[in-house]
Amino acid sequence: MSVFTRILRHGRLSLTALRHRQGRTPPFLTVYMNSICNLTCEHCYYWRNLNQRDDLTLEEFSRLSAELGGFENLNLSGGEPFIRSEFAEVCTLFIRNNGVRQIYVPTSGYFTERTEKALRKVLQEPCLQRFVCEISLDGMPEYHNRFRGNPKSFDNAMATYDMLARLQREDARLRIHSSATASHENIDELRRLTKFLYDRCPAMEHHTLGMIRGDRKNPSLTGPSLARYSELYGYMRSVWKDREQSRFGAIVEPMLQWAKVRTTVSNTQYVPCTAGNMTGVVYANGDVSVCESHPPIGNLRRESFFQIWDSPRAQALRESIRAKQCHCTGEIAMWPSVVFQPVQLVRAAWSSRVWRSVPSEAQYNARVSPTMRAADHAGNAGSQAVPVAFHPRRAKEALREPSDLA
Repeated sequence: MSVFTRILRHGRLSLTALRHRQGRTPPFLTVYMNSICNLTCEHCYYWRNLNQRDDLTLEEFSRLSAELGGFENLNLSGGEPFIRSEFAEVCTLFIRNNGVRQIYVPTSGYFTERTEKALRKVLQEPCLQRFVCEISLDGMPEYHNRFRGNPKSFDNAMATYDMLARLQREDARLRIHSSATASHENIDELRRLTKFLYDRCPAMEHHTLGMIRGDRKNPSLTGPSLARYSELYGYMRSVWKDREQSRFGAIVEPMLQWAKVRTTVSNTQYVPCTAGNMTGVVYANGDVSVCESHPPIGNLRRESFFQIWDSPRAQALRESIRAKQCHCTGEIAMWPSVVFQPVQLVRAAWSSRVWRSVPSEAQYNARVSPTMRAADHAGNAGSQAVPVAFHPRRAKEALREPSDLA
């Protein structure tokens, strides 16, 4: 994409962020591919909705795609998205009908063969510009497997990484990331994990860090102290410095982390949220909302997407968001709120000092003493902001084995 094209795109999306317009598809759409999952992750905020067996059919996804206008960024979720046998077919609908150019999907990495089969189909689409697989890991093997409720989880994730690295050599549009969710109990685990991944996974270009949020399955999990979270992010940034230099969107990461911390400290929308203009969510059962922190405002099995999206109840929710009656640290809603509001972009860039050089790992460790790294080790649950719940339905027990997934 040329510099001129990037400027035009940024201007167009910045105008979209200003206000809702009827019949306009949100440019950043999250679609829950399914509700089926074989793991029991303790931090999952979607756990009440898992394994409901009422997921949208391929035909229903086709009708949704036919109704929607063009949009560029598709964020897939679940459940475990790659469990769905029609994963590639659903992606293809949005690529061909809606002009989707970038797809992001978090995955446990448990199902290596299913993942490879689906990706090879999706990557046959010539118009797709980027497909990002984000392998979700919570710590080193022993901790991660216990946290996910499956002794094979970590090894399977590494096998999936190896497959993705081979596939990336065939098609450079495939990108490999890892994502981590910080709580009060796994900061040290994530510090060891990020160094392990950097050394073990040379084709992985990014390790992202988020804060635990929502109605987590294990209610005893709380947010980390901001001192420990910030120190961990600083260390991760130093470890991944060389791979971040050429990564698409890397300059936004420190701004996003700054926004998360300021939101948590202020306990309000520190950056005005554009959810409902820039972002939308379609859940596996057809529920629709403006973001993952708010309750559904309708269901596709009773109304069309734009009957829901342009309804008075949707507009009332946008007004409540604009009035800062909610706040969260969710990356999907926060990212466009920072990037496509020019005043907020300048503010975030200045406050996060994006122009400063990032120290190497050795330089970082020399600057930050072990005493400082251990500071506030007990954590401070009160510093963690909790977003609005979305009143999910009662969940069935999570499935454990692939044989249960037919």
